[in-house]
Amino acid sequence: MVGQGLLAVFLPRQAIKLNAKFLLSGYENPGDLEPKDWYVRATRIAGVGMLVTGLTGLLAGELDADEDVEPVEIEGEDGHQVAESDESV
Repeated sequence: MVGQGLLAVFLPRQAIKLNAKFLLSGYENPGDLEPKDWYVRATRIAGVGMLVTGLTGLLAGELDADEDVEPVEIEGEDGHQVAESDESV
């Protein structure tokens, strides 16, 4: 997602052409289509959103990987083990 976001932010016209090749592959001449200026701006804004979301996901994944996880046993009223759960310590 980060790669797509970078492409859309810094090279929005190329990102649009790349997407058009995939989406319009059944048409005769998709290369002749020119995007309107508002669509280029919208692609750039969507790219910023993808970039922020992707980076946030990467950072959140790194933070979760740093936490220690230790199994916890859960006992019922009669003292027998009911379930086992992973909880962060």
